[in-house]
Parts: sequence; structure tokens; C-alpha cells
Amino acid sequence: MNKKVLCAFLTAFLAVSAVSCGESEESSENSESSQSVTEAETQTETELETETESETEEETTESGEENSDENVSIYGTTADITKYTTDSEVTPPLWKVTDPETNNVLYIMGTIHVLPNTFTEFPDYITDIYENSDGVAVEYDVTQINSDIRALTQYQQMFLYDDGTTVKDHISDETYQKVKSYFEGIGAYSEQLDQFSAGFWYNQLNGVMILRLENLSTQGVDASFIAQANNDGKEVVNIETLDIQVSAVDGYSDELVDFLMSEAIDDIDEINEYAESLGELYDLWAKGDVDPMIEDELEEVEELPDDLKDDYADYMDVMLYNRNKGMAEKASEFLKDGKNYLFMVGSAHYAGDKGVDDLLEEMGYTVEKIS
Repeated sequence: MNKKVLCAFLTAFLAVSAVSCGESEESSENSESSQSVTEAETQTETELETETESETEEETTESGEENSDENVSIYGTTADITKYTTDSEVTPPLWKVTDPETNNVLYIMGTIHVLPNTFTEFPDYITDIYENSDGVAVEYDVTQINSDIRALTQYQQMFLYDDGTTVKDHISDETYQKVKSYFEGIGAYSEQLDQFSAGFWYNQLNGVMILRLENLSTQGVDASFIAQANNDGKEVVNIETLDIQVSAVDGYSDELVDFLMSEAIDDIDEINEYAESLGELYDLWAKGDVDPMIEDELEEVEELPDDLKDDYADYMDVMLYNRNKGMAEKASEFLKDGKNYLFMVGSAHYAGDKGVDDLLEEMGYTVEKIS
């Protein structure tokens, strides 16, 4: 997967990371009718990571020494994300937005939804802003879903086709068979999965890739601050609705998602390249440099088949640019109401000249990059 598509995927990963791979065994037993998709989904992310570590420990060379180049999990070969990240001071992307009419201030920060285990703490200026806030405003607080089996079931049902079709009616038989075969190989396929959208299938495929990365935590920036705010009794406010988050995951045309899934399966063994792309994104976030996350958009679009270029542009509108407008409007609402929140959304939402920061500046607010 190229960096651009991976970046776009991670902008929606927050909403899915806690639910697509993480229904607890206890919750599953309490709700036989829930729409659990795979056997893997009846385990928490912690259990999945534990299994991955266990499988990795069993992979040894004939001499009994661990083969660090090709460790194997239940999902396939793995890669150590820390080999592709730079261990340096973290200065996340942050802006101070001021309303010139009221002098109200809102700090907006770019996040990343997964973190290497080498990450230890946020710089003091980020911590100070949080401590002086009344709460955090996040894309969507998925902990509310993950802690409620009914909410989890309802969320999963949002990805079901409601017109009598199945995923086989929306992607080619060749792609369907390739992806199904892979899911079967890792014990992650059931007939129920056919009822779910092609976008959901693609998301599951990418979720498995994330689980194949060693020393990577899906407790990303957003989740860390949500947990801290809950512990401190601060407010946790949703910037988007769940419908918007689902649309972001499911925003592909059938033709585009068919192409992307087929490409992903063909590259399924390229886990090191996947880790390298994610490592590059983390390093960009860590030094507060968001624009390169999407600056190569035109070049990558040119690599697509001609008949998919318009589909990809439409996808980026749904995934990124239309959401940027909604996020900027929400930030403006907070400023007008004098809400003292630490506002945080995925870093890609600030990239380029259509980012949330640019839109707020166009609205008349004073926007200053903090370094």
C-alpha cells in the first residue's frame, strides 16, 4: 500500500481500531446474536497482541535462535515498526487559533491513531495545554462503543448491505476469492462476512496488517487523551458523528475498493514496506510536518488506472476534504462559544492547503503554528 492510501486509512482508523478487532470474549458470550465478524473479533486487542508475541517467540532458527528478520504471527510474517522510526524528540503538529473579536483561544493538534512502543510522553507544552483545558474534543470517542456490546453491534450493522446484496455483488469474483482465501488462511472468515460492505472488508484487511506490526500500539494519541480525560473527570466531546466516521471507512466506489483490495492482497507479504510507510508517517507527525503526508497526491493519482482517477478524487473528498470542512466548522463553534478544549484530529486533516488550519484562517481566525 502506498503512503497516500495508508495515510487516508489511518485518518479513519480511530473509529475502527477499537471495534473491528476487539470485541471481548465476555461480551461475545453475553450476546450470541451480535454481528461478530470473525473469530479474531471475539478477542481484545491485548489478547491478539499477546498471541502475536507468543507466535513470534516460537519462531526460531534450526539452531534455536530467534529469526528476527521473518517472525511469524497467526496473521503472517511480521515487522518491527521501531526499525522504521526515528527515536527523537516529539513535537506534534499544533496550532493556536484566536478569535480576533472575542480573543477566545482554541488549540488544535494533529494526531496519529497508532504509536510505536518507543513513544514515551508528550512535550511539556502539550501537557500544559491539556491540563489547563476543560476537556478534549476528538474525532469520535470509540471507547463508548467498545464498552457496550449493543453499541458495538449497532456499529457493525452500519456496514451491512441493506438492499439484499452481498459483497460478492460489489467486487469482482477474482478479488473476492483472493481476499476470502486469505481470511480463511488466518481463520478470519465466516459466511456472515459476506453481508458486510466491501469497504469493511478492505478495512479488515488493513487492520490485519496493523496487527502484523511488532512494537506498535493502537492506543494512539486520541485514545491516550480520552483515557486521561476520563481519569481526570474532564469532558470528552465528539467532533464528528458516528455516521461520518462510517462513511469515511466506506467511502469507496465498488470499482476503486476492488482495485485497492486486489493490490493489497498481491502485496500482502510486503510487510516491511508497509512498516516503512507507517514509520515515515509517524516521523512526520513526530516532527510536526504534516504537508508531506499528502503532497505527493497528484503523482500517486497518476499511477491509478485512468478509469479510477475520478473515483479516487471522490474518495478523498469523502475521506478527507469534506470532513475537514466539518471539523473547521466545529472548531469555529467552539471558539464562538468560548469552549476551552484541546481539539485533536488526525494529522492528515491539516495537510495541504485545504486543511482545518487553512479553513479556519479563511474564516477570519488568527492561526499560529506552535513549535
